[in-house]
Amino acid sequence: MLKVVVDTNVLISATIIQGKQFEILKLSKLGKINLITSPNILKEFEEVISREKFGFSKEQVSLAINQILEIAELIIPQHKIDFIKSDPDDNIVLECAQESNADIIISGDDHLLDLKKYKKIQIMNATEFFNTYYKE
Repeated sequence: MLKVVVDTNVLISATIIQGKQFEILKLSKLGKINLITSPNILKEFEEVISREKFGFSKEQVSLAINQILEIAELIIPQHKIDFIKSDPDDNIVLECAQESNADIIISGDDHLLDLKKYKKIQIMNATEFFNTYYKE
């Protein structure tokens, strides 16, 4: 089974619209992929989704986090990575992916997408993921 780490952008999109990002979480719920996350990714998700522009209450944010935890494997990275210099916050995604031996990072972030690969981990957006692994 594919081990997949998604970044905060994907989690935000999955929460606010039912597009391809939401379908990735659905694949995990159905047991078709192994979705992996970390406390740092969830913390960043909570900080971003709590912004006033999204209009979510504290209860809704808490519910969203709990729903992610129900379908994802939570890992705690033991090693810090300082690879992406232009946006160091993106390194938390690399840390999670490396620690879990993930196959794929699905991202909406250009700093990650521009890498295309980190070590043996493919990096792609949600559309590329579906076009590669779940062609309709």
